[in-house]
Amino acid sequence: MQRIKAVIFDMDGVIFDSESVWKILFEIANKKYGLALTEEYRKSICGKNELLIRQELKEILPGTDVDEYRDFIITGVREWIEKGCFEVKPGFMQLMDYLKKMGCKIALATSSEQKRAEQMFNVKGLDCTTLFDTCVFGNDVGIKCKLDPYIFTLAADRLCINPCECVVIEDSINGIQAAVNGGFIPVMAVDLIEPDSFCYEKCSCIIRSLEEFNLYIGELK
Repeated sequence: MQRIKAVIFDMDGVIFDSESVWKILFEIANKKYGLALTEEYRKSICGKNELLIRQELKEILPGTDVDEYRDFIITGVREWIEKGCFEVKPGFMQLMDYLKKMGCKIALATSSEQKRAEQMFNVKGLDCTTLFDTCVFGNDVGIKCKLDPYIFTLAADRLCINPCECVVIEDSINGIQAAVNGGFIPVMAVDLIEPDSFCYEKCSCIIRSLEEFNLYIGELK
């Protein structure tokens, strides 16, 4: 096995338990706007760029003011973030220390816009620009969202590490598929979405907590 030289983290659902905030606002917005979008649909857009989500919704919801609907969700999420209504996932800071001691490069790769992502870290007393060796945000990649691996390949390029030497930790099936498509080592950190058969087949390991990751890192395929 090649030595693992870098770990790339998704943010929502991996570093922060913020996916539950998105889920609640999704349900509130559905009721407010009289929509019948399902939980399966919500899961299907996890990890996707906001611009692409709006484009898709305008196709499947003709006659709905999609921008107003999504703005309602985004504003609600922002208010929850400002109040600190989310937590850092157990084991994250310990894992960061562990990886740095191992000499691993560490990157953040999130579909969230830079301003929102930085705010989330700041609310919890963290600075993502110093915590990670590089950060890639949604506004860096445009509509090239997961399943496209570009967000991860950009992070790897900035780290000067080959994808086959990079672990990607993701909580969404879209994110895992993007990691596989890019030739990365995929690890699923289960949050609100359970792994499907594709994840069980392709993931080097599936963990229920970041606290488990250092136990698996030596066993990765």
